[in-house]
Amino acid sequence: MPGANRTAHDTQSLRDSVRLLAAMQGRVFRREDLSTWGHDATVVQAMVRKGHWRKIRYGIYADTDDLRSSEGDARLMHAMECAAAVKALRLPAFVFGPSAALLHQLPLQNGLADNPHLVRYPYRDIRVLNRSAKRSESLPNVSVVSHELHPAQLTAWEGIPIVGRPLAAVSAACYARPDWAVGLLDAVLWDGSATRESLNEIIGEWPLLRGIGTVRRAIELARPGAQTILETLSRVRLVRAGLEDPALQREFRDEVGLIGYADMFWESLGVIGEADGQMKYETRVDIFNEKLREDRLRALGYIVVRWTWDEIMTDPKAVARRILVGSQISRRRAS
Repeated sequence: MPGANRTAHDTQSLRDSVRLLAAMQGRVFRREDLSTWGHDATVVQAMVRKGHWRKIRYGIYADTDDLRSSEGDARLMHAMECAAAVKALRLPAFVFGPSAALLHQLPLQNGLADNPHLVRYPYRDIRVLNRSAKRSESLPNVSVVSHELHPAQLTAWEGIPIVGRPLAAVSAACYARPDWAVGLLDAVLWDGSATRESLNEIIGEWPLLRGIGTVRRAIELARPGAQTILETLSRVRLVRAGLEDPALQREFRDEVGLIGYADMFWESLGVIGEADGQMKYETRVDIFNEKLREDRLRALGYIVVRWTWDEIMTDPKAVARRILVGSQISRRRAS
């Protein structure tokens, strides 16, 4: 049997070499890759049997050390699943939709990226390209759509072909609930990877994508200035509860200098709104500094109203009422 006389040192050298090369394509490999890399492709069965490699999709393998190192990290595990799906499809394909949003670390509601989502070019004769009239272009537990793709919209993530952040946001928003769709678009407006104009261009290029109507409505609400999904969800829900659209990231100063930037500001109400996520104040120093910042804002006559994730998600009208109550005592309320 080929490889039967392989020493432990030879086995480890093979694993190290394959892991290094597989890292350039999402840490997965095909049998054919081994031959391309100058290794004996017949060792696959023996390496799997000994527990060094594991089959993660038909014809696609990964080193067990790479799999173990990804355990507990949903993003890394999903990246390997996407890389395996791209490899299995054989035809050029790119991570897309919720999968692309997850890898790009865009805000994504739970459950949307359970399975890989891919996009490929719209080949018109798939059977000729696959050289088999019986071969299916679909993959188990993988969503694949076809569309013309522009090179400027494509990139790579740790060797995995993927659509860029703007297209990832738009395509993922098609699967998301309406408020979360706004959050996805807000995220790429905030980091500067897209503008409203460029997002509208992408939306116009994908008129038949299922869910694109949700994105068309979401772009009307999307705005630069929201740093987190909590800020987006808060803004959308508070406006829906009857408040006017707030200014975002408004700068405040006093005689000492810069106080900071407010998540939201209702100038006519004289109220500053702060969406307090769990990670916003990680230490006692953070909490103390925030108290000093709020004291300075109050000294200017503003009222600061804070809320948590649970509050805005369960009862946004109650938060809106607190903001309106605060406006009654604000010395900066417009007369």
